[in-house]
Amino acid sequence: MSYLREVEPAWCPGCGNFPLRMNLASTLEEMGVEKSHFIMVTGIGQAAKMPHYLDINFFNGLHGRSLPVAFAIKAVNPELTVIAESGDGDMYGEGGNHFIHGIRRNFDVTVLIHDNQIYGLTKGQGSPTTRKGQKTSSQLQGVINEPLNPLALAITMD
Repeated sequence: MSYLREVEPAWCPGCGNFPLRMNLASTLEEMGVEKSHFIMVTGIGQAAKMPHYLDINFFNGLHGRSLPVAFAIKAVNPELTVIAESGDGDMYGEGGNHFIHGIRRNFDVTVLIHDNQIYGLTKGQGSPTTRKGQKTSSQLQGVINEPLNPLALAITMD
């Protein structure tokens, strides 16, 4: 059972999303998850285009709102394998509150976050994890904030 769709992804050459796509597809195949028992929920952004390039059931939601939808799907049908997947801007920026409360509530949902330290769809705006001082297309003098440490945040919410 192949989870790959025969389409050419619209990601930039060298983007880390390509190997993530391949690894996700092979992992799902190894797990033997029936396609009818699996759904991926995403927000908006380059990483959130992932399900368009896989042969899966999916729901694209609003920017930063993939986690509430994923939690609702899991609550309604606990037998489903649910993955919420998106980028660092989507999950930690717009969806940061959902990330925090999702950890607190400990739903049985797998969360995959592509942390490339930039808003990929806007082609250069710094994200919550962008290194301090990094120059971007919209922060020409460099990012002035300390980056969010998602792992430290997750540990403190456990």
